[in-house]
Amino acid sequence: MPIRFATLSDVPALVEGAAHAHALTRFRSQPYDAPKVAHAFTELIQQRQSKYGCFVAEDAAGRVVGALIGSIERQILSGACTASVMHFNVLPESRASEHAIRLLGAFEAWSMNRGAIEIAIGQAEMQRFARLARKLGFRATSRSYVKEARPC
Repeated sequence: MPIRFATLSDVPALVEGAAHAHALTRFRSQPYDAPKVAHAFTELIQQRQSKYGCFVAEDAAGRVVGALIGSIERQILSGACTASVMHFNVLPESRASEHAIRLLGAFEAWSMNRGAIEIAIGQAEMQRFARLARKLGFRATSRSYVKEARPC
């Protein structure tokens, strides 16, 4: 069950996995744009040495079954580095495995190696994710409020 940096050859599997994740979010009423997602993943992977980390989990057969994309940036008010998870998904048939734990561990190590003092995660299925997050040492800090606005 290796965890590794994503490569451009992983983009089709990442797009497929992101479609599963999209169906669980508050954005599921909006159409999923696979070409746009493929373009975004491609750019993130190509910028890997900058502020983005894109990790994949493979099963025993070498199939991509999970992904985590995160970023690191300096805060405006303090200059301290913080890391944030932008996308995190493990395919439903692989959720009973340790892929999620290992993806989060890889991101945590990557973030700390870059000087992050905090790692933030927001998940669509928060109740389900809460047990795992607490087990890994995360704590809940706040809730988000969302209001629909006019389209751009």
